[in-house]
Amino acid sequence: MAVGKSAIGQQLAQQLGAPFVDTDAVIVENHGSIADIFAGRGERVFREIEARTVARVVEEAAGTATVISLGGGSVLDSGTQQLLDRCTVVYLECDAETVAARIARNSGRPLLAGDGIRRWKTLFATRKPVYERLADIVVDVRQGTVPELGRRLEAALGAFRAGTGAGTARAENAGPDGTGAGTAGAANPAADNISAGSRAATTAAGEITAAKQEVEK
Repeated sequence: MAVGKSAIGQQLAQQLGAPFVDTDAVIVENHGSIADIFAGRGERVFREIEARTVARVVEEAAGTATVISLGGGSVLDSGTQQLLDRCTVVYLECDAETVAARIARNSGRPLLAGDGIRRWKTLFATRKPVYERLADIVVDVRQGTVPELGRRLEAALGAFRAGTGAGTARAENAGPDGTGAGTAGAANPAADNISAGSRAATTAAGEITAAKQEVEK
């Protein structure tokens, strides 16, 4: 959450000349603000909307090179996890110190209301094992500009595609104890769809954001 999935996902898509989709933005366009959904209908309803939205976006991206940014909590859904098996998932690693300023500037995150950093740490502790399990590629985003991170992610994606596809690839400078997630997803088994966020896609939702047919509220 607050790790920059959308910005990094858009950067990657631009570099690849690929479409970019932010599932949070799709939800807002079709259902209104996420904060309003939480306030008026509750988190359970939001998660149902989110799962349906992610499924539609991933299915529509099938066979194409698409970078998809997923909400950090979206990958907790078992159905979404199954969909991501067809995608290349990128986990954008971060930590509380790095995201603190972003959280302070953005009051529109329902699950971070109140003591945002404390709540972020609690959520991350729950989500981190899922991010790590789903990730094909891990990129440390604690340092670097968005263009630099985009180039690092593209290089990691290229290395992943050149390999066997087995195991998790870690980008240069990635740290072992980061805390944010980005997911990128790709729908083409041959290698071009991506999501930026938790199993991030350049997959990365998180999620973000590419090659295996590949999130934060």
